[in-house]
Amino acid sequence: MFQQNQLMDLLHKERLRTESLLERLEQRKKQLPQGSLVYKNGSYYRAVTEKGKRMQLIIPKDFPDYDEFIGDLKEARYISKAIPLLRKNAACCRQAEQRLRIYDPYQVRAELPDYYRDFDPRRLLLEGDLSPEQWDSQNYEQNTIFPEERRHFSEGGVAVRSKAEAEIATKLEQYGLTFRYEPILCLENYRVSPDFEILHPVERRILIWEHFGKMDDPGYAAEAMKKLNRYARNGYRLGDNLIMTWETKHMPLSFSHINWTIRHYFGMEE
Repeated sequence: MFQQNQLMDLLHKERLRTESLLERLEQRKKQLPQGSLVYKNGSYYRAVTEKGKRMQLIIPKDFPDYDEFIGDLKEARYISKAIPLLRKNAACCRQAEQRLRIYDPYQVRAELPDYYRDFDPRRLLLEGDLSPEQWDSQNYEQNTIFPEERRHFSEGGVAVRSKAEAEIATKLEQYGLTFRYEPILCLENYRVSPDFEILHPVERRILIWEHFGKMDDPGYAAEAMKKLNRYARNGYRLGDNLIMTWETKHMPLSFSHINWTIRHYFGMEE
């Protein structure tokens, strides 16, 4: 549903910026001279209507502020042409915002009588949307290097490599989010394993979460930057589908920051 949400957001933003420009143009039009510009026989004329009669008045070249006046008439004509188009576009966006509804097959099922609850709507998902149940049940390749380092556990029993990762996994579990720990991704012929892959419960897309726990170590920090650059080249954008947290010996990751991060990225409530 991420693409549907993006579409709704784009429609809203496009309407707002169109209405903003429309307001500016309408105000500017009031400041400009009346009439339109006509050019013939090497001279400019100002076409106006007075008492129901259309007239073309020559603009002499010695007219005060001649160039500015010509420019104002051109701008006025442009604005008169642009305003109807902008009004139509703003109205279309407004109508689409009001009429478009997010399609979620699970919500459709929830609105049907109870005897439809056993119907599986996964095959009715839009292309690109993921089912939490299906994604959670799929087998995936996991990082198996140095399994002895997985000495920390989340409340749900997930074995991880650090206390901070255990706290992140625990919070994800508490919020009921479906996630994978250290899945293998192939990026630019490299095999990388983010700390977490998480399925957004509303947008039905995957976000990855990298926690960098030794950022006071120059070598570790340099490798972290290489990893982030590789993510960026492959469509992972910080603040969008890439979550990053970090800590040092003297600045450990806090539970409150983990909590804030999850609420921020996944729209979860306490």
